Amino acid sequence: MASSELKDKVYGELSRITQAISNPKRMELLDLLSQKSWSVEELAREINMSVASTSQHLQVLKVARLVQARRQGNFIFYQVADDHVLRLVSAVKDLGFTRYAEIDRVLQDYNEESHSLESITLEELMKRSGKEKIMLIDVRPPDEYASGHIRNAISIPLPELKKRFKDLPKDKTIVAYCRGPLCVMAQEAVKFLNSKKFKAIRMEDGYVDWKLKQVS
Repeated sequence: MASSELKDKVYGELSRITQAISNPKRMELLDLLSQKSWSVEELAREINMSVASTSQHLQVLKVARLVQARRQGNFIFYQVADDHVLRLVSAVKDLGFTRYAEIDRVLQDYNEESHSLESITLEELMKRSGKEKIMLIDVRPPDEYASGHIRNAISIPLPELKKRFKDLPKDKTIVAYCRGPLCVMAQEAVKFLNSKKFKAIRMEDGYVDWKLKQVS
């Protein structure tokens, strides 16, 4: 086999991956599947698409070997194939945030209020943890927390925060996180806690960012 033919075959196979993630809905699906396994029906509701269309997108990702499927009763659940896929999704987002100013402008327009909220990165959190009293709360849904969470984080799903905020200590800085920079749950949690006179900070990173740092 000639060298050029070899390269064509290898790059042809690699292009299956880039083609699979070239659709925005499939990128969104991978981002969600990075948090936990989801049924097709759950994903369809989350991304506001029909079950049939969602299933078609998932099949494309499955053929590209980016996700795996398993049947549980009458439902089919999907999950990312492995941590390599998590790194791929993270790398694409990092590249986009770094190279495309349009993404930052879109986020600023959508989350204009978030710029008035104090935020912190994962690295900054680690540095500050040894210097001040911090309580880390995970405001994602309970099943996502159960699937995996940042060490020492306490689960307080956003819908439960209004019932449970009185149990939080006012002598600690409350750091809220969710799925990452494209998720607004932590932002909403911090806005609410600030209105109740807590010192609350939104963490820009999410669980997957922390997980990748543990396995790198």
